[in-house]
Amino acid sequence: MRGIRESLSSVQGRLLRLEVVVLLSALILAALVLYGSANRRSSDKLLRGVMWMAYSLSYVVVSYAVGIIQDGPFRGETFVLWAAALLLIQASAYAAPVHSRRDVDQRKKLLLQHVLQTGLVLWLIVDATGRNTSYRAAIWAFWALNVLKTAAKIAEMIQTSRPDLSVKVVAEYMDVGEALASDQRPDPVSMKGYRYIFHGEETVLPVSHDGARPSRDDMLAQRASKSVVTIDQVYKWIDQQPYSEVEKDRARDFCLAFALFKLLKRRFYGYVPAEAGSEKARDLVLTGLIHTGATGPDAAFRVVEAELAFLYDFFYTRNVVLVGARTYICIAVAVAGLTMWTAFFGTLGPGYHRLLIGVRNLDRSVTVLIVVITAGLEVFQAVAGFSSNWRYIKTLYRCVRDDRPWSRRWRGHHLWWKESIKPPETKYWEEKVGQYVLLKRFHHQPWNLLSWLTLYLVEPRRQGQKRGRRKPLPPEVKRAVLLSLKLSHCQLTNGVATLRKHGLLPRLEWACRFPKLTDQILVWHIVTTRCHWASGRPGRADALGEHRLIATKLSNYCAYLVAFVPEMLPDSSYNAEQIFDTAVQQARDHLGGCRTASSILARLQEMERACLEDLESGGVYERAGTTTVIERAALLGGQLRAAVGADARRWQVLAEFWTELVLFLAPSDNVDIHGEMLGAGGEFMTQLWALLAHAGVLERPPGHASATTG
Repeated sequence: MRGIRESLSSVQGRLLRLEVVVLLSALILAALVLYGSANRRSSDKLLRGVMWMAYSLSYVVVSYAVGIIQDGPFRGETFVLWAAALLLIQASAYAAPVHSRRDVDQRKKLLLQHVLQTGLVLWLIVDATGRNTSYRAAIWAFWALNVLKTAAKIAEMIQTSRPDLSVKVVAEYMDVGEALASDQRPDPVSMKGYRYIFHGEETVLPVSHDGARPSRDDMLAQRASKSVVTIDQVYKWIDQQPYSEVEKDRARDFCLAFALFKLLKRRFYGYVPAEAGSEKARDLVLTGLIHTGATGPDAAFRVVEAELAFLYDFFYTRNVVLVGARTYICIAVAVAGLTMWTAFFGTLGPGYHRLLIGVRNLDRSVTVLIVVITAGLEVFQAVAGFSSNWRYIKTLYRCVRDDRPWSRRWRGHHLWWKESIKPPETKYWEEKVGQYVLLKRFHHQPWNLLSWLTLYLVEPRRQGQKRGRRKPLPPEVKRAVLLSLKLSHCQLTNGVATLRKHGLLPRLEWACRFPKLTDQILVWHIVTTRCHWASGRPGRADALGEHRLIATKLSNYCAYLVAFVPEMLPDSSYNAEQIFDTAVQQARDHLGGCRTASSILARLQEMERACLEDLESGGVYERAGTTTVIERAALLGGQLRAAVGADARRWQVLAEFWTELVLFLAPSDNVDIHGEMLGAGGEFMTQLWALLAHAGVLERPPGHASATTG
């Protein structure tokens, strides 16, 4: 008897562990699925790390649960139903927490493990005992749907490993774009003359050519193909639809974003855009994107955000198996109905047999929760897939290709999901930027405990590197950057145009002629911080307050890039890191003992007076080349205050300077860092980089240190 009691106690303990593990696994996997719908908007490294750990551990937990069912006396249909449901949820969570290209490679290993688990659960299904018809139907339905989802992921993986011939087609098409353009002057507002490929290029093979350029006749033949739709055709079709101007404007911007996404892909495959430096490309951005249409003045960044959302999906998700809308609806309805049947008839009907061990009716509660979670996630994914960006593009492409209206009729009624031409809302990122203030953080000495515990698998923080929370990027800042780009006519300079405009160039020329742009960023950043602290608390929403907001936000963002993402800046990351480390040490040397903003301002004032007294020994620029970053900033701050006495005008100068400089820093050939940061929530610099690329600006003008040109 004693042995029997111990055996029952052991079985009851294992059953309780199984029930806890199953519920915990379901909740973790459900959180991953829900998180996957918003992971592009999350830049929180801790959250992303926790989600990736949960994703990786979910396979271990599910394997543990399946192992308990396999090895113990749990061969009933109730336990097999739990295993099948967990397997289906795990298949849904497969692509959720992907934040880098390394994660994509890791997913391949986890996918293989999931395939093995699918086979093991099949063996459990065949070997299961019981006669609960509802449970048996749900088990096979969950397992079959898991097989379909796993097959889709395998197809995506195979598709990703193959070369993308469509990129070559687009590149060759754009190479002869001028020959394909109409004789009339291109109009970037209506897209007349802009025959950029919108969709259908995958149906066309790359042209064969003997020389360095594709055959013009072959390209013209491709243009005549009905399957290839260009953006000018899309705009013309949208104009013919009976919708409001706001809806049409949104649709135009979204479709243009998709066409530009295909152009931007060329950069990641080593192609040099043929439209680089052309007036046509410049007009596309300055007139076509930077406008005040029916949807407001932020169309340029709205287009770029949607474009980068497509680029993220291309690199990190690759949802290549897309079924029709009816299929999504049928799946959601079938799973929801099956859930109701299983949860109520299966657990309350005559086929249910109560377990003789364990907590009374706990298995019923676990079963109901598991199937409800499974059905809820399937409905959620069906709705998300039904309203996805890619489905909208495919639907609109077919409408333009077949020359049919957007809203179709079925038995005399409009289909409810096609009543509006407005595209789905695209929130690629959380509209926040990193902020770093050197004069606040130079004292910071990181412990690097996590780096030590992981044997330096986690990169240690350097001195002065203290990452704060990302701050919202106000619309005023984005509009100021667009205005600066429009006024400069895409002629980028590193701040000298602003100094020339305000008559400050002769005196402050030296502050734009450092050998490294990282030095210039840090010097002007310290000057901006000093002005911000000296001005006291921000004022109300007037011109002065707006200029101050623009200058401080962009100054702190550029300093953040120096400290944490130097790969996005023109100087090599090694040089930028060395300059930053040196600046932190110099700040400690010069400002040691200063713990408050007022004490730092007083010390900078003393350094300014010392620098001004020494000016007689040599020119300003010569002295600046031999002093520290802090001394240069102290000298520049004094000269700026002396040259521009009014506080309002000084903030105007700084705001225009930083909008000019941030655009100057944006062009880059390092496409990998932009692709990598897409998975980490995105960066504002990537948006500027893409915007300038479409304007034909791929690099900075030579000789950036020269302040006398122009």
